[in-house]
Amino acid sequence: MILKMKKFFLAVATAILSVSAVSAQETLWGITGGLNVSSLNGAFYSSKAGFNVGAKAEYEIAAPFFVEGSFLLSGKGFKHETEKFNLKEDLWYIHVPVNFGYKFDINETFAVAPKAGVFVDLGLWGSDDNDNNPFSDYDKEEKNAVAVLQRDPNASNFNRFDFGFGLGVNFWAAKHFEVSTGYEFGMVKAYKKDSNSRNWYLNIGFLF
Repeated sequence: MILKMKKFFLAVATAILSVSAVSAQETLWGITGGLNVSSLNGAFYSSKAGFNVGAKAEYEIAAPFFVEGSFLLSGKGFKHETEKFNLKEDLWYIHVPVNFGYKFDINETFAVAPKAGVFVDLGLWGSDDNDNNPFSDYDKEEKNAVAVLQRDPNASNFNRFDFGFGLGVNFWAAKHFEVSTGYEFGMVKAYKKDSNSRNWYLNIGFLF
């Protein structure tokens, strides 16, 4: 799995660099950051707020089509609340989305673009209410938050790798200012017995 992740990240990086080499003057680079509202898709989970921040690039393939890619530090997770206990999981990832879009120019100042694409996540660290790291500590403990949640004393660690799809829309003002929003749904089980990740984001960025 780790080897596959490395190959995927290398392929993404190679694609972005190749696009830049072909026409660097048509590639916009910038910074972006904003709000995450994430959860798992099971009925027992509720969402929690987090944030993301990082760099992005946009390249106009052939007007009005474009491709964008980002490299982000992204805080996700979920909450699980019952009458007996409240559980909060904080999960931090390197988040790499790649989207293709179609740009509509409203006028010389404003533009809007629906987009769709894929993402990969690589888990870095995390924490729960019992000071466990969900990516590494649970196999070492007989009692932990996930074990309580699953009623399983042998609960596994969270999966560090996630892959999924996203839908969204970008709004541009004066070409360089951007607001983007979208919804992402993971296709990899978060951990042994449970659900896939879900995330809604709202970002603000500046492109040079």
